[in-house]
Amino acid sequence: MPPMSENSKAYLAIGIAMVSVSFASLFIKWSESPPFVIAAYRLAMTAAILLPYLVLTGGYREILGFNRKELALVGLSGIALTFHFGLWIVSLSLTLVATSVILVTSHPIFVAAVSHFLLKDHVKRIAAIGIVIAFCGVALIYVTDYSEGSDTLLGDLMAFLGGICAGIYFLSGRVARRSLSVVPYSFSVYGFSSVLLFISAFIAGDNLLVSDGRELTLFLLMAIVPTILGHTMFNYALRKLPAHVISTSVLGEPVGASILVFAFPPNEVPGAWIIAGGALVVVGLYIVLSRGYDRETERPKG
Repeated sequence: MPPMSENSKAYLAIGIAMVSVSFASLFIKWSESPPFVIAAYRLAMTAAILLPYLVLTGGYREILGFNRKELALVGLSGIALTFHFGLWIVSLSLTLVATSVILVTSHPIFVAAVSHFLLKDHVKRIAAIGIVIAFCGVALIYVTDYSEGSDTLLGDLMAFLGGICAGIYFLSGRVARRSLSVVPYSFSVYGFSSVLLFISAFIAGDNLLVSDGRELTLFLLMAIVPTILGHTMFNYALRKLPAHVISTSVLGEPVGASILVFAFPPNEVPGAWIIAGGALVVVGLYIVLSRGYDRETERPKG
């Protein structure tokens, strides 16, 4: 059996990531901890899991050898990830879930524009069409969730800014991964972001010490499934594929999450419009992943 090409490995990583990140909302829904504590423990445990690999493979030497530009990119990614988690989670308590998710997943449009004009990752017209189709699918899924409640301008703004931060996270990761290996980069970003989130939780007055076994198990599941198998696989693919392709792939999360909350408690049954929205997302993702970018010739580094 011939070895997999680098493109095939990147596509496999995206597939694993899309399935894995879909578990995040389910695990968060099951948790009873405050938002900042959830995010902080999730990333801290992820960094702790990656640490032995760095020691055994000598990857820590790459971290110690980061130059100023690489340190700046890692710092930018960590800050962007922190604000993405923080702004989005808080927005959920201030505005309708539908509004929040639509706004926080709007980053593919922003990422595509920056990728095209600043990073010189040519965004083909067909990719732009695929991005719009996929985003319309996400919007359709969550518009059906509108119920009683009142949205606020502050919550909407926080969700939108959370989406912009997610876009910055993918864009800075795209640049950083051109020279950095996936595990040293991911470990540094997760570790830095977890420190910032613990500080945020402390400022918010949350109890930082969690000893409940059930909660710690959920945090560990969040670290392994949606973070290591999710975010880290996206980070791996960023070395080979443009940021707008990875960013659009994240739109598969609402589809996967809808399936999971149907299969597991709270066993929410998806309606016809949610299924239709999921179909649009799948079509948009297929267009972007199969025809939406010019193949690169550079060979990835780890």
